[in-house]
Amino acid sequence: MKNESWERLYSEPETADLNLFKARFDHLRSPLNGKDIRIVTLTGNDSATVMAVTKDDNVVMADNFRFGIMAYSLELPGGMVDAGEDHQQAAKRELLEETGYSAPDWYYLGCVAANPVFMDSYVHHYLAIGAEKTGSQTLDDGEDIRVQELPLEEFRKMLFNGEFQHPHTESAALRGLGRLERGL
Repeated sequence: MKNESWERLYSEPETADLNLFKARFDHLRSPLNGKDIRIVTLTGNDSATVMAVTKDDNVVMADNFRFGIMAYSLELPGGMVDAGEDHQQAAKRELLEETGYSAPDWYYLGCVAANPVFMDSYVHHYLAIGAEKTGSQTLDDGEDIRVQELPLEEFRKMLFNGEFQHPHTESAALRGLGRLERGL
């Protein structure tokens, strides 16, 4: 196996604005065979996902209608980081907008690549402790979210039974549960 990395020869200008993302074609040279290939990369802002736990040890969930699967998906709240906003600000804003909840104590759980196959963005995970309903939802036109609280033990069982569809929820949940088990 060669230790050389893929060389980006050039990028074509972004070709399509897909609302949340833009599409760009990159021309790369393979270190394995020296051939040039054209690949597509979706470029976009990072996002944030929040595992918010209430004072009663419930996890705040968003039952979110997802157009890709044309069904509701029970997920942790989250969304895109706006321009000029840091990841934690985005996490706090998304929690409040999607659920009407806020929390006093926040812990950064790290990040994962959104989808490293063809995207250039990252998802930042947060654990919010002491969450409580402090406002009302302010949803975008394309959002349909039903808020619910799951007891922490039920949330854990659902996670390990494979009942969550969204990989960012699973990733944030694993990190959040690990942090809670270590005592924050």
